Amino acid sequence: MNAVDRQRYVDRYTRRVREHGYSRRALGWSNPDPDLRFDVLAEPILRSPGASVLDVGCGFADFYRYLRRTGWNGRYTGIDIVPALLEIARDLQTDIDLRENDVCELDPNDATYDYVVASGIFNASLTGEDNQRYIADTLSRMFALCERAVCADFLSTRHPSQTEGICYTDAAWALQTGFSLSRAVSLRHDYMASDFSLFVYREHNGVR
Repeated sequence: MNAVDRQRYVDRYTRRVREHGYSRRALGWSNPDPDLRFDVLAEPILRSPGASVLDVGCGFADFYRYLRRTGWNGRYTGIDIVPALLEIARDLQTDIDLRENDVCELDPNDATYDYVVASGIFNASLTGEDNQRYIADTLSRMFALCERAVCADFLSTRHPSQTEGICYTDAAWALQTGFSLSRAVSLRHDYMASDFSLFVYREHNGVR
């Protein structure tokens, strides 16, 4: 994300935190079922309850608490570029690794994770950069950081009620982008009218 869009993103969420505190409104989510997206994103992770997870754009680290409720006991690292979100996340959960980082600035030579997850980070419409290029570059870096899979959700171009200033991603394009990284890709567009989730795996039937 370029510097202008990054600052707009940080300012937006800082303002929302000041207005709403710890709430889904601060994150811009309106779905009445807070776990529905997590139920889908976590499916591969929950098959490996001791796996490590990098949560990109972790916000309040709600995904960590969701995983813990399921019995998952792996290693969690959360990163975000919004200090105000991380401040609350650290108050809520003092025993986890939370860092102010941009995923595209992380070096795979320093650390990798079994699963690299992103929920909601691709929903802001950029002004100084092409959204598809940003998504493709970010997915590529996430894949470089993962040992098993990337799990990411998106707002779909098939969303029944679209809002100006929001990025809606074409599922067919996302699937093709996944295939540019791996032969083992799946996509779910069946759990919510507005969303889909993409999974890009390192292995398929045991073959890299």
